[in-house]
Amino acid sequence: MESKKLLAVTGNPVLHSKSPLLFNKMFSTEQINATYFRIAADSATEAMFLFREAGLTGMNVTAPFKKDIMAEVDLVDPAATKIGGINTITNRSNGIIGYNTDYTGVARSIEEKVGTLEGKKCIVLGAGGAGRAAAYGLIAKSSIVVIANRTIAKAQEVAGQLGCEAAKLDCLEELLSHADILISTLSTGVEVVEEAWLRPSLVVLDANYKSSALGKMALNRGCTLVKGEDWLLYQAIPAYTHFLQSQPNENCMREALDEASKPLSSKKDVISLTGFMGTGKSSVAKILAKKMGYHVLDSDSLIEEKAGITIPEIFRTNGEKTFRKLEKEILNSLLDADHKKIIIAWGGGIVLDQENRLKIKEKTLSIWLFARPWKNLSLIKDGSRPLLNVENPGETARKIFLQRRGFYAETADLMVNSDCEYHNPDSIAEKIYEEICKTF
Repeated sequence: MESKKLLAVTGNPVLHSKSPLLFNKMFSTEQINATYFRIAADSATEAMFLFREAGLTGMNVTAPFKKDIMAEVDLVDPAATKIGGINTITNRSNGIIGYNTDYTGVARSIEEKVGTLEGKKCIVLGAGGAGRAAAYGLIAKSSIVVIANRTIAKAQEVAGQLGCEAAKLDCLEELLSHADILISTLSTGVEVVEEAWLRPSLVVLDANYKSSALGKMALNRGCTLVKGEDWLLYQAIPAYTHFLQSQPNENCMREALDEASKPLSSKKDVISLTGFMGTGKSSVAKILAKKMGYHVLDSDSLIEEKAGITIPEIFRTNGEKTFRKLEKEILNSLLDADHKKIIIAWGGGIVLDQENRLKIKEKTLSIWLFARPWKNLSLIKDGSRPLLNVENPGETARKIFLQRRGFYAETADLMVNSDCEYHNPDSIAEKIYEEICKTF
């Protein structure tokens, strides 16, 4: 059987991303052997380390890595070079290739509402990566584009590169008085538009789908509103083609956004830490629980308590099958109960059972701690891992990890780097804590 293809989105923060909804709905409906999750990273370099070491087929890139990640790939598509940022990466036989699908996403999302963009007067707020992509996409459709930015020098620089006009935000009221389309790529909480400036004939798109004050004002004024989720959808469609070299079911991806999916916030009372042996799950769980005021549980400790003997003794006297049975019983007892504010560190093999994976994903906020097992193996010195009590533990660890890698990915809401060359338990717990705080 062909191994599962791993795909992800990376950024800082990234836990809020809705991209997994689009892709995983497609994979499930079309029975495609692939899974899509989120990767937390502190830099583009770290994100690419995880991309390579975890063996991903493709990755979407969001703020703030779109520009910096250009230096981390082997080839850059001409459109992405012109825009100055990458949002889609694929792993091909000729190297890792970076693309930008944001520009097609913004153009198509507006075209679906208003038809042709030729000759339309468009205002783009913001001169960052998303603003550049929006402007590039509109210019490609023969629109008349003005980039408005708080720093006029930045707007002028981008406008000069793309071949459009630049303006200060101070001129926004006047610009909007004769504009057809307004696109905001400003950060959450940056509000520069007054409701009175919006005319009913205006088409408004806010790239920020998490919380859009501009969108609410546009609806109040009778404008045509293009949701940020539409941009997300229409950039994901060509990204899917780059990843899997086939056309997605667009209706299926749209349904994933439209249907009432269970929000991550409903799962945050129970946090799961999964990952291979030696990734620091137990240590990180204790530190994270202290930060969040949660209670910490360790599945291996609970198994030993229930069996009355150590895990190596369970393996030696009763075999792995008995251990997995006990492990499943512990999982069911924990996740079928109405627990609140707990963090569970699971054993490395908990994901081998499909029912376990489904329950962890459904009922918990699942964090995959990733590390190269052959690198973190030095942290396992006490003989407590029966599967590694062999002549060549490094090679055995590598083989076991590769067998489980797809299961970890399938279970994960978020991957966090726990490789010992990058992080220690304190910094890993802090990263998870930051993602949770910024999302919820």
